Amino acid sequence: MPTTFPRSAAEIAAWLHAAVRTAASPGWPGRLLYALTMLPVGLLCLTLYAALFGAVVSVIYGIGLVLVPLVLAGIRGFGGIERELARTLLGVDIPTGERLRRQRGLVVRVRRLMTSAGTWRAVGWLGARVLLGAGTVAIGLFGAAAFFGLLEDVDWNVLNALPLLALSALVVVVTWVLLDLVVRLTASVAPRLLGAGAEQQIAALQQSSRRLADRNRLARDLHDTIGHALTASLLQATAARRTLTPTGDRSAQPDFARQALGHIETNTRTALAELDRVLSVLRAEDGGRDLVPFAAPTLAELEELLAGLRDGGLPVVLVVDGAVDDVPPDAQELAYRVVQEGTTNVLRHAGTPLTVAEVVRDGNTLVVRVCNERAAQPDSRPGPGGGRGLAGLRERVTASGGTLQAGPTPAGGFDLTVTLPLPGAT
Repeated sequence: MPTTFPRSAAEIAAWLHAAVRTAASPGWPGRLLYALTMLPVGLLCLTLYAALFGAVVSVIYGIGLVLVPLVLAGIRGFGGIERELARTLLGVDIPTGERLRRQRGLVVRVRRLMTSAGTWRAVGWLGARVLLGAGTVAIGLFGAAAFFGLLEDVDWNVLNALPLLALSALVVVVTWVLLDLVVRLTASVAPRLLGAGAEQQIAALQQSSRRLADRNRLARDLHDTIGHALTASLLQATAARRTLTPTGDRSAQPDFARQALGHIETNTRTALAELDRVLSVLRAEDGGRDLVPFAAPTLAELEELLAGLRDGGLPVVLVVDGAVDDVPPDAQELAYRVVQEGTTNVLRHAGTPLTVAEVVRDGNTLVVRVCNERAAQPDSRPGPGGGRGLAGLRERVTASGGTLQAGPTPAGGFDLTVTLPLPGAT
């Protein structure tokens, strides 16, 4: 029969956490249990203070250079336990501060430990806990002295029993009210000393915003690359199947089919490489490391992008007008994505009509346009689209300060035009 007793430190901590949550909840039960911890926790804080003082004094012997960081690390760890205790018993929302274990390198961690405001706020919390513990002991002693003083050597009779019991109950109530005030004072002080400072909260929000923006960008890039690769591969596979099947006076064309299969292989490798890159970036980010830099596509790669589509049967022409070599990298990547998304939508919605991709540089403005004629065979589309690519592209263009116009043309085709400002261009 398997045992249910915890076997590891993590299981013991989880068991204790669950037991505390079961025994008390935010409210008067939690405050009562928190008040009962005032004396032992206050003694522990006093011990940590003494250890810190001894470590500072021992610096003159050299050993303190090691002891001080160790004691401060212990104080920060104790602050984390106190933070969780206040959250559980008092229902106080205390934001978690900087996690030093996410820093790279021992030297960086020690430096951050010594200079972080959170470390010294935790030291200040020790002092507050010692004072609050002393106040709790004083209130408890005076309350006990008053309670037992009223009942000591009393000649109980009908006349004095009720008043004495009433006074004893009043002493108990007053004692509990004072203890409750101390606990409430602790709850008001805890977020300021145990939580992250305003600077850290702002930095955390900024970092979180950057992470979300980076994740959204990765998701859009993955959608663009894999969507284009799969659509182009489907087009090339369809063309290869048709050229391998003789019909009427048209004989099989194995060379064309072999070329199409080569493009399918290239597209698949590109899509898999993009997927692997995105997953690597996300794993690095989840592990607390910086985002892995990668080379963004440029306008010079447009010809290679469209070459596979031509071999698959899409008659697409690339027109580049103006000097685009000094276009900022962000604008080049976005222009590449516009052509990628535009040609992918042509394949999805119109099949293989004549298509023109234009990139025109006019001073500090870059105009990217993908326009196709009416579909000759509208029923032969490679596959439907979900409509998410164009919406995501509009968001990216708007964030870059540009404009996007998309709609049908009078001739029955479709026109996608994006205008991007180039503030960093010369």
